[in-house]
Amino acid sequence: MELYHLRTFVAVAEEGNLSRAAERLHLSQPAVSAHVKALEEELGVNLFSRSARGMDVTDCGRRLCATAHEALARTQALVDQARALRGEVVGDVVITRNTDPDFLRLPGMVAQLAANHPEALLHVNCCDSYDVAQTLKAGNVHAGFAYGDFSGDPQLTALPLAMACVRVVGPSAWSERLREATVADLAALPWVWFHERCPFVEMAKGLLKDADCEPRTAAVINDESTIRALVAAGKGLSLLRDDMARSQVLGQELAVWPGGALGIPINLVALTRRMAEPEVKALMGAAARTWGLDDEAWRA
Repeated sequence: MELYHLRTFVAVAEEGNLSRAAERLHLSQPAVSAHVKALEEELGVNLFSRSARGMDVTDCGRRLCATAHEALARTQALVDQARALRGEVVGDVVITRNTDPDFLRLPGMVAQLAANHPEALLHVNCCDSYDVAQTLKAGNVHAGFAYGDFSGDPQLTALPLAMACVRVVGPSAWSERLREATVADLAALPWVWFHERCPFVEMAKGLLKDADCEPRTAAVINDESTIRALVAAGKGLSLLRDDMARSQVLGQELAVWPGGALGIPINLVALTRRMAEPEVKALMGAAARTWGLDDEAWRA
């Protein structure tokens, strides 16, 4: 008995028609008929009865079809397990992004995965940095991009990709004011603020800690593009990555405070206990190569 006999049996049973089964299996109709005949002879039972409607499954065929389904499923599980042992990735791989895909070099990662794991299907979801840990621990994703420091949580392993350069930005009309502004001057101006758990909050507070006043909040936003738009519209100061602060966006020009840049790590994070899984290993390796790191950096 060959596995292709079982596949043909199941296809004919489900389609109820030799022609449709042949099309589904990319075989000729005579080949499908030959498979069914060979299986019936080997098993010693009639699997189908021919009728004007097509191929009707017999009672014996119906009972054996369930067993054939199970046998094919177990065979595929065996193949998948062997691929995993070889480090191959088959099926869904889920990653989250916290910012724009070009900054994260996602196109390069997709190309790396496609080249090294052609049977993998990458799914990219959006998730803010402050929710990545919870999302990983819930088991919903294999890895996630996030700003910040994850060294304090032993359940998480972070691959540091780079330090993101962050600037204080304001509306273009405030260019002169920002050119000579002190930290105290910044604290006195309105700010487009961040979600309370966003890692940018600690950065902003660290910058303004020596000022005598709390910054006045004009809005609370958790999306960088929206922050940029509101700052450009004159709502207040905020923090943005240097590339976003200086990019040319029609009608959204910004002024950059020249007082200095801040830095925050950008990481690819995964659960420590899942680091040996093929999907996680594939993502970490692809990220390391795409960001120009040692291919073994994520194993350290």
